[in-house]
Amino acid sequence: MKSFFAIEDVFDMDDYFSELDKIKVNRNGNTISLHKPLLLLLTISEIRNGHQNQFIYDDLEMNLKNLLSKYGLRNTSTYNPQYPFVYLASSHKLWVCSIDKYTLKSPDSATRKEVLGSTGAFTNEFYSFMKQNDHATKLIQKILKEYWTESYHEDILRDIGAFDMNNNELNLVAKRSRSFVEEIMDAYERKCAICNQSIRLADTLIGIDACHLKPIQHFGEDHVTNGIALCKTHHWALDRGAISINLERRVVVSSKMNGIKMEDYFTKYEDVEIHLPRKKEVWILDKNINYHSNFIFIK
Repeated sequence: MKSFFAIEDVFDMDDYFSELDKIKVNRNGNTISLHKPLLLLLTISEIRNGHQNQFIYDDLEMNLKNLLSKYGLRNTSTYNPQYPFVYLASSHKLWVCSIDKYTLKSPDSATRKEVLGSTGAFTNEFYSFMKQNDHATKLIQKILKEYWTESYHEDILRDIGAFDMNNNELNLVAKRSRSFVEEIMDAYERKCAICNQSIRLADTLIGIDACHLKPIQHFGEDHVTNGIALCKTHHWALDRGAISINLERRVVVSSKMNGIKMEDYFTKYEDVEIHLPRKKEVWILDKNINYHSNFIFIK
């Protein structure tokens, strides 16, 4: 396949990180479609596991569709795994495809039938770079941190076949603004706004997080009016869309939730008002509640 690098071009990690930052992702209102990042995660992991630098679309389709349905971060029942396979080639220093989009009937809407049987690959230079010094691991880390909150990372790593990677190795936990954390903890009196958990080991508070309603990865602000204090269980559930908060500041539970201990951890709090800060000016803004309800919460 064609390489688009000049011979004299030599890229390092910062250069490739910059190329990843330039990837065009489709936007739907205030949220983003994560087709290209998911294709990158899947194929980089395959390379890391020994795959040759050529991918047949048909072989990736089911895995990619599954990833999109679980981690695409859009409330939709329609997935188009063929799109990133063709359109990632717009990042011509990273990916090439046997199909030129301008040969398609509709250049911006590749159909599954048109893409079946096609091949894609990383540029020779990017492929060689990934094979050096476990650079593939660092690239996976970069993509995960850029597009998903940490509550997703372990599951995504499992689903892309990166079983040997973990949060400690990758240092995946995002560094929150210290002032954001302190303001949230002060506003919510250092306890979970849903279940009132406030456990300490001696004088040290444990298991309470400062959480965002509109994630930083979705251009949310590190501001107290975009945050809430939650225990680990309810933080995970909020990030994954299993619970949300309505404009009356009451807990909403996804109809898709089920299993043992549902009553103990979730349904007993359904339609219960969260613990609200004393000062109304630090309450979560309606626009951030609406964002979570519309783009994160699984109805």
